[in-house]
Amino acid sequence: MKREHVLLLDRWGYDAYRHPDGRPYLDPDRYDVTLVTLPEKAHEHRPDEVYRVVTADTSHSAHVLRALPEIRGGPPVDRVAAVTERLLVPAAAFREALGVPGLDLTRTTLFRHKVLMKRHMAAGGVRTPEFTGISGPAEAAPLLEKHGRIILKPVDGWAARGVHRVTSPAELRRLERTGLGHEGPYEAEEFIDGTPCHIDSVVRAGRPTAAMASRYLDLLPTLAAGDQRRSVAVGEGRSRETLLAFNRQVLATMPWFSGVTHLEVFLEPSGTPVFCEIAARPGGAGVIPSFRHRFGVDLRLAALLGQLGLPLPRPHERRPADRGATGWLVSYPTDPARCRTPAEHPDADWLIQLTWLTDPDGSTPPAVVTARGLAAATVCGPDQETVTERLARVRAWLTGHGPARLDPTAAVPAHEGRPA
Repeated sequence: MKREHVLLLDRWGYDAYRHPDGRPYLDPDRYDVTLVTLPEKAHEHRPDEVYRVVTADTSHSAHVLRALPEIRGGPPVDRVAAVTERLLVPAAAFREALGVPGLDLTRTTLFRHKVLMKRHMAAGGVRTPEFTGISGPAEAAPLLEKHGRIILKPVDGWAARGVHRVTSPAELRRLERTGLGHEGPYEAEEFIDGTPCHIDSVVRAGRPTAAMASRYLDLLPTLAAGDQRRSVAVGEGRSRETLLAFNRQVLATMPWFSGVTHLEVFLEPSGTPVFCEIAARPGGAGVIPSFRHRFGVDLRLAALLGQLGLPLPRPHERRPADRGATGWLVSYPTDPARCRTPAEHPDADWLIQLTWLTDPDGSTPPAVVTARGLAAATVCGPDQETVTERLARVRAWLTGHGPARLDPTAAVPAHEGRPA
């Protein structure tokens, strides 16, 4: 049987695409893989797993496309795949240039360009903030005058990079002088005063086959020493049903999409959901282990399968009564010298996964996007309250302010640094 030739654009290294038993997602008996990755990640595969490696600066979209002549000079490509945010548009550009099936550039851009994204959603009847594209801060003045508080963000940005919350004309004038801190066009949008939430889904033809609604406990415009970023799954009830219904409404505007989505939503005090943005990739931090714990599905694998045109994994609820709720955190310590190291691991059966984001020498891996913090931890428990309390214990342990073991009877010290 002829093996399919898959072009995989990557910035994590090939070890990120493996089953728990170490087998690669892309079976070497079925696929010839050309891996485009960072030079320092070029040797993580075994000899029989990857057909060819092309090194490129995959941290920058424009640099990735420079590999196109080399790819064209090789054997014909059957599929192109990418799982990380900044490589989705290059993957679509490769598909069009190479004439292979999959999500095209126009549709992929709806997941990356925030103005086009919101315009698409608004046309489909989805509630969005009032928004407009801008080339400079001064152009946002009418929107600020109307709403009193606005957000400025790069149209193609991710995380909180280059994002500004503006509450006065003086702040706009200051940004006009100092610059916005990110190249390219910006979007200005009405500030929504609501609870920030996210819904993570496996999607088949615009319909979620599994979806998990969560709410952020912290939403800071910037992340500094002493901060944390936490999220907990929303328990059964009206808020959860509202979020899941809104997720279905959003995805229905994209009946051509199959794969994985990460939807950001604001839930107003009235209970009305408002669209923030949507990504065609798995969420960061603890989203992947939380979803796998709940549904038995690896979102990274599901995202890859969707781009290969293959059947998506079948989800199945796995919710024992004492482990049904999940949550995660990323910690940004004030005193790194006092923190635990990867050589230590807490003993707690409710700790689903602990991922170190900072190496023992204090450097941060270049692939980390969500948080240049110390570590990301995912926990489970019987309810949101228990999960939140366990996140506090893990943070105290990570930052060296808690006991050496995660003893469930030990008191949780007060958080250091700024309050959440």
